[in-house]
Amino acid sequence: MSEEAKAYDLKDLLAELKAEGLELAEDAAESVYKATKSWLKKSAAKSATPIDDMVVGFLDQLDPIVLPAIDKINPNDNQVQ
Repeated sequence: MSEEAKAYDLKDLLAELKAEGLELAEDAAESVYKATKSWLKKSAAKSATPIDDMVVGFLDQLDPIVLPAIDKINPNDNQVQ
């Protein structure tokens, strides 16, 4: 599968954000991810719909997928210069 064909590739999102003039570092991306996850949990608690409560239970299971992907945004930051 080529790089362009990957669905939900964070590098594609980063490229789009940079095109809009926003420089996004790994730390900022991680903060956005964690804040969004927190907001989703709080919103689900306020919602009368029971389906979002079930979905929120799985949000933390995304961490092992999303956080390593965020860490790959700038692969050179872990190298000693």
